Amino acid sequence: MSIVLHCLAILNRQGTPVYMRTFDSTGRSAETAAKQQDQCVKYHYLAHTSCDVIEERLLQNKTSSDLYFGLLQTIGDVSVYGYVLNTGNRLILVTSVPAESSAVQTAEIKALFQQIHATYVSLICNPFYDMAADMMDHLGNINSPKFDSIVDDLVNAYSS
Repeated sequence: MSIVLHCLAILNRQGTPVYMRTFDSTGRSAETAAKQQDQCVKYHYLAHTSCDVIEERLLQNKTSSDLYFGLLQTIGDVSVYGYVLNTGNRLILVTSVPAESSAVQTAEIKALFQQIHATYVSLICNPFYDMAADMMDHLGNINSPKFDSIVDDLVNAYSS
């Protein structure tokens, strides 16, 4: 079974998006561009509301060392999963997972989070990585073609 991935968001500990990527494929017409914009706003909203759920869980269970927070919320046909890094950054994944196969795919989602985490750490900890050169703006957004490529490969591997 495959996981339908819609969005990956990396937010810093203050909740500011550092990386936001949607994977829904649409055409180039004005109507599909407007629909894509609406979807992007929807995923942005889901990522931010998921931060609130993560904060609540962190306050309830301060002794847990598990980085994977599992299913955070389900809204309509999408499910939102969370993963918190040791630095407080959050990985948010918006997917369409059928309810009948959620137990099997939870392991796959956790493995995907772990691979994205490893990719993120290798990017940030690379001594030759010039974060200032890859920033899109002064907010510190990741704009690395190599990171995008690795994320695309991971998404394609888990979506097929």
